[in-house]
Amino acid sequence: MDDLHESRRRKNGRSLFGPIFLIGLGVYFLLRNLGVVSDLNWGLALQMWPLLLIFLGLNIIVQQVKRPFGTFLSGIVSLVAIGVFGAVLLFGLELPFLSGLNLQTSAEYREETVLVPNEDVASATVSLDLGALGADVTGLDGSQNVLEGSLSLAGDLDFRQRMQGSEAIISLGEKQSGWWFGDFVSGMAQPPWQIGLSRTVPLDLTVDIGSGQTDLALDSLLLSDLVVDMGSGAVNLQLPGGEYDVRLDGGSGQVVMLLPGNGRQEIEIDAGSGAMDLFLPPNMAARVELDSGSGQVSLDERFERVSGDDEDGAWETPNYDRDNDNNILIILDGGSGAISIEQPTGR
Repeated sequence: MDDLHESRRRKNGRSLFGPIFLIGLGVYFLLRNLGVVSDLNWGLALQMWPLLLIFLGLNIIVQQVKRPFGTFLSGIVSLVAIGVFGAVLLFGLELPFLSGLNLQTSAEYREETVLVPNEDVASATVSLDLGALGADVTGLDGSQNVLEGSLSLAGDLDFRQRMQGSEAIISLGEKQSGWWFGDFVSGMAQPPWQIGLSRTVPLDLTVDIGSGQTDLALDSLLLSDLVVDMGSGAVNLQLPGGEYDVRLDGGSGQVVMLLPGNGRQEIEIDAGSGAMDLFLPPNMAARVELDSGSGQVSLDERFERVSGDDEDGAWETPNYDRDNDNNILIILDGGSGAISIEQPTGR
């Protein structure tokens, strides 16, 4: 019985969909790079991605036809799929069968500004939900506002603020528009969000990172607590002095973190698959408590192991004392990405 099933399986048509589709995409990319064709309409093509499911289903059906006709039909389906998507990429809404549909070639971005004035605000809890465009977050220079922002948006602005006694509760993000793929493609040409935060109001700050490049220049802020939830985007993070805690949940993006030069901080890191480079100023004492993962962890020559082993232990700089004014405790749960802690030479 097994031999009979195997014999029937061998007589079914072979699928040519994958190879032909990849060859077609390669040809389109090559023509674009050589300047033979103009910019491709990726935003429009990605809106039509359900067609790919239809072609895949048809390919599965025609594979059930015995060879060689089943293989021939699979090739025909593949060529039609390449032809349809290629026509959309090259000609877009000029095609007759698309001109009458309510489709966009790209997301329509607009600029919006947000402002939270400092009206008797003694402290603030701020949540920033960043998307594919990334953001530059800095301290406000000479401003009396708690928050200022200039944002490029394709979806709806999600901005809420309220007062709880003398504490401002602020959340800022974007409600995604209906077609995420098109937003992503057209968003690559948009500037990152520009967000400024008060340098004089103590902040409990939470930042959710998306897929864009994010620069968190927080070194001039008064932090009472910081939570960073990583995504796939790269992050440059500069921490201020003072006494506060940091929680960083790693993702697949790379993190470059400049640690503070004074104060006392406890930094808890749950690493992901992205690489992390931490730069510890020479005057700061530090202790690292490590529960390693599969990624490599390297500490510079200032650190000496005081307990445990290389995979589950503690390291300290010679001048570390938790009761001193300037020290950092780093609790590191390693992931699959490489992690290093070193001195910021040349920075």
